Amino acid sequence: MRKTTSEIIRDRKIKQQSSLINGLLRLLIRPLYNRPCSVKYIRNVDMKKFKNEPLLLLVNHASRFDYAFVQGALGKRKYNFVAAEEEFHRTKFKLVFKLGHAIPKKSFVPDLNAIRGISTILNKTKNGCVAICPCGLSTVGGAQQPIIPGVGKMVKHFGVRVLTVRIYGAYLVCPKFDLKERHGHVEVVLDELFSPEQLNQYTAEEIDLKIDEALFTDDYEWNATRQHSYKRKDKKYAEHLEQILYKCPKCGTEMEMLGHDNVIECLHCKNAATLDDKYNLVPVGESVIPKNPREWYDWERREMRRAVKNPDFFLEEHVTLGMQPTYGYVKHGLQTYPVGEGTLRIDRKGLTYKGTRDGKEWEVFIPSDKIYTTIINIDASFLCTYASGEFLMFTPDRYSAIRMNFAIEEVHRENGGKWQNFPWFDYDKLGFEEYKK
Repeated sequence: MRKTTSEIIRDRKIKQQSSLINGLLRLLIRPLYNRPCSVKYIRNVDMKKFKNEPLLLLVNHASRFDYAFVQGALGKRKYNFVAAEEEFHRTKFKLVFKLGHAIPKKSFVPDLNAIRGISTILNKTKNGCVAICPCGLSTVGGAQQPIIPGVGKMVKHFGVRVLTVRIYGAYLVCPKFDLKERHGHVEVVLDELFSPEQLNQYTAEEIDLKIDEALFTDDYEWNATRQHSYKRKDKKYAEHLEQILYKCPKCGTEMEMLGHDNVIECLHCKNAATLDDKYNLVPVGESVIPKNPREWYDWERREMRRAVKNPDFFLEEHVTLGMQPTYGYVKHGLQTYPVGEGTLRIDRKGLTYKGTRDGKEWEVFIPSDKIYTTIINIDASFLCTYASGEFLMFTPDRYSAIRMNFAIEEVHRENGGKWQNFPWFDYDKLGFEEYKK
């Protein structure tokens, strides 16, 4: 019987990279990433000390380039990257994932196949090394999000030495609201987090918190004093910024923000700001503007949390439904092909899609305890999830994906779900720096 593409991807044999491929990747990193991004590596550990033992790398997920920054931090050490399985279905990544022996993992759902792949490298391969982004998603708002539930339990289960790779500035090179990269500065820091002996001293919950604290990064705060420039040739720094900044901080109107050229403005009340190549938001006239896009983004989250407390809360949007083919790969840089359209609804019960699929009426419901966030992995114009093992992509008619994703996350949290926010994220306004004090 012919295998489906998913079966081919999940049945592939996981092994270490060859020395040839590892050397080729290291050779390509310098001209393709290190020079354009002016990468600075800070290695606070001597990798030679760990050359004869397995390693687990935990990485803050900042951008599409993170795999290259991890390789740069490790030097000659070979490693396997855990990557989102939905990306394996795209022709543009088919070869590089195969050569690099990336380990596929379905995003934001339990995946024993990924655990088996990690175990193969760490337990059955000499001096295996695996890199994981425990937040499961490259940052949307510029600051790291909490790690997904179960990471501490997994880390404790494998019991190998744990290193961290913290990447600063990469989000500013590849902001989630814009597909056009910008040339700027990136800093990559390699540290040790746990020895095998230390893992035995902590509970899984304590390990979760220590990982969250170790990996938390905020690129806007990091660059506030450094003031590195992130150049885009046409200087349209605010283009599509309304993908993530959809609510006016002055009049409160939603879905009437517009990012164009280097300006973001409210079409309802004309509240506006400019965004420069250092990501400084500068109010126009008497406008009311947060100090940076991340603060604006967090304010929107707080506003959504207040909204979802209403038991009658709901959001609805008309969307296009996209799916990956059963056989074959997705071409032309796309992630899915359109298969239907309908209404996506988020309420206190969860997520519901009602509409068409392949010309027939179709409906799917995911309760709030089973969905705590969605996959936003290229830009912020769409949101994706898994249902019964199938990858679903919802593209709203307007830039409302982040608004709906906020609703999904905060409904899950308000309903007592497992994936809560950082302990230092005070919904009445308290940040990481205050928490650390």
